[in-house]
This record gives sequence, C-alpha cells and structure tokens, in this order.
Amino acid sequence: MNKIEMVACNKDDLPTIQRISRQTFYDTFSEQNTAENMDSFLDTAYSTPQLEKELDDINSKFYFVKVDGDIAGYSKENAFVDYFELERIYIDKEYQKIGLGKMILDHAISSAKLMKLPEIKLGVWEHNDNAIAFYKKMGFYHTGQHVFKLGDDPQTDLLMTKKIRTK
Repeated sequence: MNKIEMVACNKDDLPTIQRISRQTFYDTFSEQNTAENMDSFLDTAYSTPQLEKELDDINSKFYFVKVDGDIAGYSKENAFVDYFELERIYIDKEYQKIGLGKMILDHAISSAKLMKLPEIKLGVWEHNDNAIAFYKKMGFYHTGQHVFKLGDDPQTDLLMTKKIRTK
C-alpha cells in the first residue's frame, strides 16, 4: 500500500508548483487548444509573479499530494466569507486514477467544515467530461457558468457546488 499524504506548501515550493501547473495543464488541455493560446495562458497564469501573488494571498492555501514521498500533484483552496472554493486539482498523469482526486476533495471539504462554510464550489471546463463526471459522482451539481479566457479564446467553465454539513 502506498503512503499518501497532503502537505502544506510555502513560497519555497513555487518552482515545483509552477512545473506541475504547466505540465498538468498542458497534458490535459493541449490537444483541444492551439499552441499559441496554450503558451499565452501558461506564461501568464503560471508566471513567477502570478504564483507569488497567489502564495501570498492569506485566503488561499496550496497543498502537495505525495505518494511514497514523491510529489504527485497539488491543490489550491480558497476560503471566502460565505463559501469555500477548490480552485485547482492538478495531478501528474502517471498518478491519475488512483484516488488522489477524491483525497484532495475530501481534504477541501474537511477544511470548509472546519471554517463552518456551507458549501464548496469549483469551476470545470465544459468539455472536461471526465472531471465533470467525477464531480457529479462526488455530489456536486451545476449552478452556473463563467467565461474562462485561454489566450484569446473565451471558453465556458461550468460552476459546480456541493452543499456541506458544518455540524
């Protein structure tokens, strides 16, 4: 049995977060998007200044998920006044389909419960069928949508919500 753990990240982890972000996003979405739009997005969203800003945000927390001591991916959680957001679940392709997504989601739900927040939200690309099916299986439901700019391509992210019991 593998030892799986969630470990809080800090600013020293920025290069690893940047590498995982760029690689997993590229692996997941490059086939459906132009190289120009991918490059533009990756260079902006995962630039060193952008990730420094996110790591400095007191409302955000990053966690590595480790398998037998190796970093398999990470999550980004955001706490707001009236809800909790799971902004990223990024798992390296060699570690997918072994339950890490559920573990990250369970961690986020536990964090939201500790903060006594009534729901957890996330966004998912409307064409990411595997992720949508996973979130539905985990009790999320479609509550809206918003535009996600990938380079110069306006895409649609579905907003999904799961009510959680805080008692």
